[in-house]
Amino acid sequence: EAKEAAEKGPRSRLQNRVLFHLAEKSGDNEVLMTYHQNLQNIVEDQLSLAAMNYLRTHYHAAIDIYKKMTQENRDMIALNVYMAMCYHKLDYYDVSQEMLASYIQLNPDSVMATNLKACNNYRLYSGKAAEAELKILMDETSPGFVFGQDILRHNLVIFRGGEGALQVLPSLIGVLPE
Repeated sequence: EAKEAAEKGPRSRLQNRVLFHLAEKSGDNEVLMTYHQNLQNIVEDQLSLAAMNYLRTHYHAAIDIYKKMTQENRDMIALNVYMAMCYHKLDYYDVSQEMLASYIQLNPDSVMATNLKACNNYRLYSGKAAEAELKILMDETSPGFVFGQDILRHNLVIFRGGEGALQVLPSLIGVLPE
């Protein structure tokens, strides 16, 4: 359905990126490579390529693209979070923390960045250190703020060694991929 809608639109860079990601989602590597060859050295195409590398677990390739982009666009500080995600996946938790620091300093209420920082703390230190990181965020957000709450509840169960799993995890079936 998404492919049909994308193909109905005018030929454009956006159409190529959408079809590129749809080819990956459908597992059609031959078609994916066709769209990959059409990518250019523009911000949107490079972000798309980096995301694809991340999805395909080519973390070093994604990092290379993000590094190049941050050198060319110093104001794109959110790219540090994407690099931090890659470093986390590579088990370089300390490097991931360094990448997050400047972003969190400017965006202390970022759920995704703080969650990643907590996950790094879990791997580097302990579940208590990770839980403390999330507690700060949860204490500062309003009760009506729901973005990311599912992943935070899930991770708190992990950080607590499974405590509360029967109360939290069943409600997350179908919400979180694992």
